[in-house]
Amino acid sequence: MCEALCRARRGACDAAPGPPPPPCDAGLRGAPGPRFRTMSRRLLVVSHPAVVGVNQEVYGELRRRGWQPTLVLPERWRGEYSKGELRPEPIAGMEGTLRPTPVALAGRPQRHFYLARPGRLIERAQPDVAFLEAEPFSLVASQWRRALVRRGIPFGVQAAENIDRPLPAPVRRLRSLVLRDAAFVAARSESAGRLATQWGARGEVRFCPHAVPPWEPAPRPGARPFTVGYAGRLVESKGLRDLLAAMRLLAAPVELVLIGDGEMRGELEGQEIPGSRVRVLAGLGHDRMAEGFAELDVLALPSRTTPTWKEQFGRVIVEALWCGVPVVGSDSGEIPWLIELTGGGLVFAEGDVEALARRLTELREDPALRERLAERGGQAARRLFSVPAATDPLEQMLERTLRGRGAGGDS
Repeated sequence: MCEALCRARRGACDAAPGPPPPPCDAGLRGAPGPRFRTMSRRLLVVSHPAVVGVNQEVYGELRRRGWQPTLVLPERWRGEYSKGELRPEPIAGMEGTLRPTPVALAGRPQRHFYLARPGRLIERAQPDVAFLEAEPFSLVASQWRRALVRRGIPFGVQAAENIDRPLPAPVRRLRSLVLRDAAFVAARSESAGRLATQWGARGEVRFCPHAVPPWEPAPRPGARPFTVGYAGRLVESKGLRDLLAAMRLLAAPVELVLIGDGEMRGELEGQEIPGSRVRVLAGLGHDRMAEGFAELDVLALPSRTTPTWKEQFGRVIVEALWCGVPVVGSDSGEIPWLIELTGGGLVFAEGDVEALARRLTELREDPALRERLAERGGQAARRLFSVPAATDPLEQMLERTLRGRGAGGDS
């Protein structure tokens, strides 16, 4: 997988650890891969992220390519960018495909589970193949694995976890069963793919990135102070106290915009910085994030590694680059890998407030550098993480799974 990701920056693609798939010149580049167009394929997707409309885009692309997706998703969820309950609505082209279903522990990605019987939903959908957009150690993955295996339906699972943290023995056992039975693993990063293999994945493991929504550029405000932004959960592990301290080392006037919500909102909102106060945008849904990015000169992601977590794919990085905003990120988890892959930002040592302030000052004082990073990163975001580019590796794994099953058409 390491070699594949290095080549990805040049627009090539390759397989991840395990038996290599047939040669492919598409994958991350977004060029069409091999297609099985003769008949539609019925695809069952179980996905709590798809409650947010932009996360349905890949499945909408699959539908345009001739697949017949059915999306089982929670009928309500709690998001990380805004308060209040989220309820699923189909994006254009996905009408009639959503199956909102009651869950327990809504808003808990690894612990929620469906209150309906998966077997009944599977029998209604009659899928040829399934994709569980959930971690292999999640309750959802175990819940649906059992029902799919009993019915002989091949399935894949997502892997974004990039730290081998200690888990209770029963959870490790469930993870092993999921990875043993999964026909493929959609790895969201290099580290995630390696860990999935280490944990016992037997099927194909391949880098399969999140897609950036096809946002149109939002109009930028007029003259304003140098503006640094952050997007995501307002929690301690995201290094937001470091960001606040770094902003206070900058010369006035500066702005700090935090897009999201969380336990630290009360502590951060209204804090003084040179010439201004911290502003929190807590009601901006994911479908309106392009408006939030339009207010920023730089996005900062100062995450700090903890014993049980380090930054994963860092989707907000490629979303910011898509919107023309360069990035400054710590060296936690996948942040430096993603910044290197896209060439759209600068890295500093996590926890080093003065280094973060220097990086921000460097970009503040060199608008040409900001423009170069934004241009290079934006091109990479479109090449590697557009909806078609992100759909290609998932579709190719689905197709190879069907070929391995001996599927020659609708069953």
